Formats: sequence, C-alpha cells, structure tokens
Amino acid sequence: MYALKLIFFVCAFLIVHHYVLYPALVIWLARSKSTQTPQRPFLPDAQTPSITVVIAAYNEERVIAAKLRNTLSLDYPREKLRVMVAADGSDDGTVGLAQGFADQGVRVLHHPARRGKTAALNRAVADATSEVIVFSDANNMFNPDALRHLVKHFADEQVGGVCGLKHIVESHDRESAAGDSMYWRYESAIKMAESHLGSITTADGEIFAVRRSLYHALDEALINDDAAITFDLIRANRRVLYEPQAKSSEQASICIEDDFNVKVRMVSGGFQTLAREWRYLIPPRHAFAWTFLSHKVLRWTAPELLLIVMALSIVLSLAGDPLFMVFLALQVMFYALALLGWQRRHRGPLPMHLYVPFYFCAMNTAALFGLHRHLTRSTQWKKAAR
Repeated sequence: MYALKLIFFVCAFLIVHHYVLYPALVIWLARSKSTQTPQRPFLPDAQTPSITVVIAAYNEERVIAAKLRNTLSLDYPREKLRVMVAADGSDDGTVGLAQGFADQGVRVLHHPARRGKTAALNRAVADATSEVIVFSDANNMFNPDALRHLVKHFADEQVGGVCGLKHIVESHDRESAAGDSMYWRYESAIKMAESHLGSITTADGEIFAVRRSLYHALDEALINDDAAITFDLIRANRRVLYEPQAKSSEQASICIEDDFNVKVRMVSGGFQTLAREWRYLIPPRHAFAWTFLSHKVLRWTAPELLLIVMALSIVLSLAGDPLFMVFLALQVMFYALALLGWQRRHRGPLPMHLYVPFYFCAMNTAALFGLHRHLTRSTQWKKAAR
C-alpha cells in the first residue's frame, strides 16, 4: 500500500503544482524581482519596422471582410504595413472577398490544394520582405494600437517574438464564452509573469509578431505552428515576450462541442511538440524547459494524472484508509457537479458552481482525446463554426 500511496501523492502534487503552485510561484517571482522592466514607449514612425500581417484564412468567408477592415484601420504607418491573406485550400467565398481589398494593398495567396495552415504560413512568409511578421487568424480583431505595442519591443535585439493578449468577447449566446474567458485570463496572468522573468512558454498564433530573419520554414506536418516558432526563437537565444497592451478579441466557440474539438487538436499538437522536442526539455537543464514542463506538459497530461488519482482513491478507500475515503468523496462530489452541469447545460446559463466543474471536465476529456489522436496519428479535424 505504501507504493500506491506514494504514486497517489506524486500525481496529486503534479496536478496541484500545475494548476496552483507553478502559477503562484512565477507570479510571486515576477512581482518580487528587484529590477522592474519599465514600460517601453512607442517607437517614432521613422524607427518603426516594416511589417506584414499574415492572416490565416481557410474557409473564412463569414469573417474575412471584417478582419481586413480591422487590419487596414490599425494605427501604423501605412507605407510600412503590408497585409497578406493565406487562403490555401479555401473553396468558399474567402478568396473573392479578400481580393476585393486588392486596391488597398491586400495580397491574397491561394492554392486550391489544402495542405494545412503551416504550409500556408510558410508560403506567406517566403513571399514577405518586411522586417517583422505578425501572424493572426481571420476571426481575431486587433485593438487600434496593437501593432505599435507589439513592435516597440523589437528595439531590443534580444527579443525575437512578441505575443499579444487574446480577449474573449462576453456572450450569453455562446456556451464556451465563460470558460474560454476564465481560461485566457488565467493564461494571461501566467504569461505576464513568465515574460517578466525571461520568456513565455508558447506564443498564441492569433496575435504573434516575429522577426522575419528568425523565421525558418516549418515542417508542414506540424499542428501547433506557434509552439514550433517559439522553440526556434528560444534556440536562437532570443526572448519571446508577452505584451498585454497589444490586445485582440474574438468570439468564443458557439457550442462546447466546438471548443472540445479545438482542445483535442491543440493537445494532439502539444504531444507532437513534446515528441519532437523532448531531448531539449528532458532533463530540464534550463529555465525554459522547467517552465514548459510545468505550464504545458502537465496540462496535456492532467487527465491521466486525474484518472490515476481517482483509481488509487477507490483502491485505498476499499482498503479502509479513512483519509482516502475523504479524498474519494471530494472527487465524487466534484464530478457529480460536472455531470449535473452537463445535463442542465441546454436549459440556459449554468451557475458557476456547476459551470466550472463541467468546463474543467470537458476540457480534460478533450485532452485525453488529444493524446489518442496523437497516438493514432489521426489528421481529420472539424472546423469550428463562426
């Protein structure tokens, strides 16, 4: 029984470390750091780098026009701003709508074959000649000064990339809005701390600026292109920063099923990243490896850890250990609330005491499916409805 208890407490510690201890530690370290990083001012127009905003747009006819209007209205010297739509594989009205902005300098890249987002981004960056590439998605809208906040950090040669803040628009009509909003606020607090201490673990491809000279063509089989770019920058001994003043916003998934599918894809890509990068991460010989394992890898493996904790709670409770009876009862209560939330989710907005367990369990179940997708090498993905 001693061995089972040891496994239980190791798994429980890893869960608590990921969700509570690691965020608390990096936030505390960032706040207690003796030398605070001053806010950088905007660069004068004469010193702003030339940029190309690359918009990934596979079958995005419902949002591409709004995205292009948003991008063309941003506060940035117009002679230094190019806009490129990577619409490879699109067979709806995306290409035609985007080409309608050609007289405003928008360039549309379209190849009929669908080879994936990474291939489209490689082709777009190869076509770009600007100093900085800003990656974005068609459903993600930037605040007017977002570009200026992103590029101000490139005055420091040690900075290779800058990631902005993604805000989820509040909506009572979209089932995932509350959960996505909580998740991204939680992520934002961690990223701010990581950035202050050195580098963030993974940038978000919705609003991510990169030095063009540091971008290397990515393997087209990659799912999480933003993670691969982050690793390339870290290996080049450059920092990847988080700039919360560079704000973007997007709608949450319409239903939890779409959010579930996005999470499956993201976690499958996470395990793909781990399989490719494990020699750089294990053993953790540098700060980035430790933060990546704590922040990302433990998130992808959380469902397996939760299942082990539950199984051992049952075994040790049946053996008559009163402490594990308490642990088991607490878990049963939590999962019962999640089940009740799932049963009542179509009756209207859930109260938080039901929504939080329900969303937590739904996303961890998706992570479990993500591991299955990675192991079976499945490449069939369903696009979320806009």
